Amino acid sequence: MNDMKPMPRLDRPCWLDMPRGVRLRIMPPDGCAMREVLAVAGRGLAAARDADPDMDTDTLEATRFVLLVKALAHMIVVAWEGVGDATGKPLRLSPQALERLMDIDDIAVAFWKKATAPTMEEIRNG
Repeated sequence: MNDMKPMPRLDRPCWLDMPRGVRLRIMPPDGCAMREVLAVAGRGLAAARDADPDMDTDTLEATRFVLLVKALAHMIVVAWEGVGDATGKPLRLSPQALERLMDIDDIAVAFWKKATAPTMEEIRNG
């Protein structure tokens, strides 16, 4: 019996199941997309350091992760399910709403792990 889950194809969108009943439809990132994510996050981190040159290491690492997650989300999320407003009405995907969703720790961590897993596996296997 094969316990391996099928790998997402990089040429078409796939759904990722997130905590709290959220589903995100993404275009799986390739190496070019990941380089762009790193560049965007790097520029944001440089700006944060300029604003607070005495930023401690923990804050710096947390800021780096937030910037990476949000840059990746903006680049690859094309649709979502299970995201609603305060009344429970389904919320339309927008850049602002996506950023707010990525501010939820368990969703941000799950998103990063699941969205980057195929690319990281490809990099490891060379």
